[in-house]
Amino acid sequence: SFGLFLIQAINYGSIKTYEGNYLQANEDSFNIGINNTDNIPVVLTTYPPDATINMALVDSINKVILPDGSVNFTLYGVVVTAPIPCGTPVVVVADLWSSQTNNAQRAQCVSCGIMYSAGYINVVGLVNCSTLIYTGLVTNNTGTTLNGFYSVYADINGDGFFTSYTDTLLQGSTAYTVGPFATITITGSVPRANINKNIFVVFTQSTGTGTGASRVILFTSTQCAPLPVTFKSFNATRTSKTNVLVKWETVSEINNNGFAVQRNSGSNNWETVTSINSQAQSGNSSTLFTYTFNDLNSNKGITQYRIKQTDIDTREKYSEIRAVRGDAQNSKIIVYPNPSNDGQVNIVFENKESIRDISLTDMSGRIVKQWMGVTSNTIRIENLVTGIYTLRVIMKETGVQSMEKIAITKH
Repeated sequence: SFGLFLIQAINYGSIKTYEGNYLQANEDSFNIGINNTDNIPVVLTTYPPDATINMALVDSINKVILPDGSVNFTLYGVVVTAPIPCGTPVVVVADLWSSQTNNAQRAQCVSCGIMYSAGYINVVGLVNCSTLIYTGLVTNNTGTTLNGFYSVYADINGDGFFTSYTDTLLQGSTAYTVGPFATITITGSVPRANINKNIFVVFTQSTGTGTGASRVILFTSTQCAPLPVTFKSFNATRTSKTNVLVKWETVSEINNNGFAVQRNSGSNNWETVTSINSQAQSGNSSTLFTYTFNDLNSNKGITQYRIKQTDIDTREKYSEIRAVRGDAQNSKIIVYPNPSNDGQVNIVFENKESIRDISLTDMSGRIVKQWMGVTSNTIRIENLVTGIYTLRVIMKETGVQSMEKIAITKH
């Protein structure tokens, strides 16, 4: 579908105006159009529904589909002149428009008022995975005190792209205050389950002209040896009322002692149900190995599984988490908790490998979140405000659609 961006570099307040479904661009904004109909996106030089809209020049574009099904577009060679003195902190406001269907021409605003700060603070940091401590320096580039909060996530798959749906939240909103032209230190611990993982630190400003604007900083992990095991796949599938098949594959193992299959049946306590030795001779191999375990599980609710790997020196690593439904849960989609009182819900799909397109709409029919090409059987949705939502899931192979209602009672 055709996508139209309106991005505005501003210093004080919002300067965007709208006229019906179209926008009135001004001197402080620019538009970028992307035709995403095919696998390879194309940057538009004109916008088909309205040739009078001026489009910014883009040298090239790169598209990456992330594990949660969302898509990251990286644009190269975009030059914008902002009507402010050099070195002045700015807030970039982005409105994401889309036609929503391949054949439609008129766009509607899908995500409006996305704000990103630039120039207010500088942040540098790293993770020492020997001590499992992260440290960062936050410098205020302005002459006024800045307040805000930050959250910390683990880059689970190591792709360098932040998404709150798949990257693990390690530390919730933590307040910070940094005085005029001052520098503060932030620090915290990283769970051993996330050893060797880089982290994302998401800063959101809560005072000044940059209020509400966020930026994402990557802290790289240092001081550790290569990961002892590289997982190729990991799946858990209910095969009967009383059995769940747990299966995983490794493509390389270094000093690997073995694995433990762990499960969580809803109590938030992980228990080890079995231990399996490494198939690699002396724990070292670059050969593909397949491991399986049949778990006697008659739980009627959701059961989560993960693999804990332990190397010869007792260092540990955890796999991603897989969710399995109970035998009594016949729905193809399970939402929990539902209703939710904190704006967060977990979604579990039927236990089979499929590709899904997923959308979440509010009571007015507006799409508030969308995921394309999802292969995982679980997703987590966060930051929903009070209301009733409709989750629509389309199976790519068959076109079969399923829908579930989600209620958010408090946020």
